[in-house]
Amino acid sequence: MVGDGGTSEGDFHEALNFAAVWKAPVVFLVQNNGFAISVPLAKQTAAPSLAHKGVGYGIPARLVDGNDAPAVHEVLTEAVRRARAGGGPTLVEALTYRVEAHTNADDATRYRTDAEVTAWRAHDPVELLERELTRRGLLEEKDVAAEREAAERMAADLRERMNEDPALDPMELFDHVYARRTGQLRRQADQLRAELAAAEEGTDR
Repeated sequence: MVGDGGTSEGDFHEALNFAAVWKAPVVFLVQNNGFAISVPLAKQTAAPSLAHKGVGYGIPARLVDGNDAPAVHEVLTEAVRRARAGGGPTLVEALTYRVEAHTNADDATRYRTDAEVTAWRAHDPVELLERELTRRGLLEEKDVAAEREAAERMAADLRERMNEDPALDPMELFDHVYARRTGQLRRQADQLRAELAAAEEGTDR
């Protein structure tokens, strides 16, 4: 996943090129919300869309309404299926909008109007999906209320856990680097283990 601003970075293009050449089983999802912090898309690219960038690398690309959850699901399901079948990478651009400011320090009124934000609020993907499911008789108000309560509980639990100091194990540095550790990694792990043991012994004294 990458934002529209990230597509202006060199590593994005290097990743597309590498994935295309090696037919890597990867799906690149670009969340295009129109702004890289405060830089509008028009100042980032001259391409008709970010999906067009796939053409230069020989990668199939799809452009989808990022506020249409079923459409996004359908496009990504097909891209993942293609990757798993050995078809190589796919570039997907999902068009959406960042309603809130980028950060607490971002004054979004400097680069967009309130009217623009208000217009996009009508395209909230959760509300759109909620209305459609309700229209089809697949969702009732009690279901919506239950989901909102569950979401609030999950958010409260997450906030509480984020305020806890994590118990970090320095030896995890060597996990998930390679399927099997190289000789160099094993030596480095042994060295760190010895240094940690020595430091702990010194503390005990």
